[in-house]
Amino acid sequence: MIENNKHVGSLSHFTRIALSILAGVGMSAFALAEPASSEPRSLQLAQNTQPRRGQPAREVVFYEMDRDEVKICRQTANSSKQCQVVGKGYTLGLRTANDLYSQGNVANAETLFRQLIVRFPKQAEAYYKLGAILSSQDKIEDAIAQYRKAIQLNPQHAKAHNDLAVALANQSKLDEAITFWRQAIKINAEYADALNNLGMALLQQGQKEQEQEAVVNLTKARDLFIKQGKVKQANRIDQILQQINQQSSGS
Repeated sequence: MIENNKHVGSLSHFTRIALSILAGVGMSAFALAEPASSEPRSLQLAQNTQPRRGQPAREVVFYEMDRDEVKICRQTANSSKQCQVVGKGYTLGLRTANDLYSQGNVANAETLFRQLIVRFPKQAEAYYKLGAILSSQDKIEDAIAQYRKAIQLNPQHAKAHNDLAVALANQSKLDEAITFWRQAIKINAEYADALNNLGMALLQQGQKEQEQEAVVNLTKARDLFIKQGKVKQANRIDQILQQINQQSSGS
């Protein structure tokens, strides 16, 4: 425990902050996924609200996967569902679900990812994206199951390894989390988020012999964040590295 190690004890505040920052990394990248060029550029995401007196019922617009077809559907309270095919295939379905999430329609995105999994059960990405949604809803056990399935189908899925590790760390399973962060870095040696997370986890374990490895990972993460223009993340890591140097100089 960090509290029992004088050398790194004062770093506990920073490590908790840094780990919490990365808890949403997978979802941030997920939300910025490129929309499909063959689908409507602007999704109509009307809420199902009660109309005022004299006004027509408001239309609800949503997407669904029917076999291999992606459909846009419209329905009002007093009408049957009407759907139109906008395209076919797993890739279009995945991109449509990504676009729904990025526009804030989490419920429809989750439904579409689940439909994709049923229709295309051997495609890892839909499991990973569903895991990211479940994690954002604090459904950690369910998210972990989806991440593990994504990794089973695609052992080279670095983001699934990183996000699974974050979920495990949130359950205080830090040793297992470190294993998956190491694997994420093995897959992608320049994965800044995983490098940062691994470094913070090693510091949080509070073992003096792991400090040098933590510093190496954090330094590389900081440099990568600078190259990526992520100044806030780089500055937070720099604070921790400076504190480690100060403590080493004073010891």
